[in-house]
Amino acid sequence: MTSSTRTTPLPDTSFGLLGLLTFGQELSGYDMVKAVEGSLGFFWAPAKSQIYSELKRLKEVGFISEREVAQASRPDKRVYTMTPAGKEAFDDWLRQGNAVAEEVRSIFRLKLFYGHEMSDDEVRTKVLEFRAQAQESLESYTAIESTIAEHGGPDAPYQFYPYLTLTYGLAHARAGIEWADEVLARLDAREKSRKGGKR
Repeated sequence: MTSSTRTTPLPDTSFGLLGLLTFGQELSGYDMVKAVEGSLGFFWAPAKSQIYSELKRLKEVGFISEREVAQASRPDKRVYTMTPAGKEAFDDWLRQGNAVAEEVRSIFRLKLFYGHEMSDDEVRTKVLEFRAQAQESLESYTAIESTIAEHGGPDAPYQFYPYLTLTYGLAHARAGIEWADEVLARLDAREKSRKGGKR
């Protein structure tokens, strides 16, 4: 690892982007934005502006090289390749023993905790919104799964580990839908019980 990274450690975002260059292709900043939107963005989503600033930082510390590529009908573009120093730093970052449980921060769940200050109908609306978002995520993940199947399946080059990451998203979305359905059933049962008690 270079002396610059010893004195100024790079953030995980830098290495997340650096890793996109391990798939055997040169990428432009635009390519990286699209790669984040179509894959990493489901669980790790830096801002578009941050992607370009991190590329500048990676170049400054010598972890990527840059070259211009002429385009016939568009302005020339800059594409990036990982340098040997970048590969060494990435491998070091990847193998660091810093795997921790996910940070659990959810405004939805925080508000649900204070559901006694809302009507059951208001709570039901929030749960239905949560369920709709989980369903939307599931549909997006399922579409990606279909794309992987069309391009050789999970065992194709560079597909296996992204697919394992995708299965986490699929399981998480399905669990969210299942949980929401259970909560809605509990709300319905409580409403039914209250109406029965008023008779």
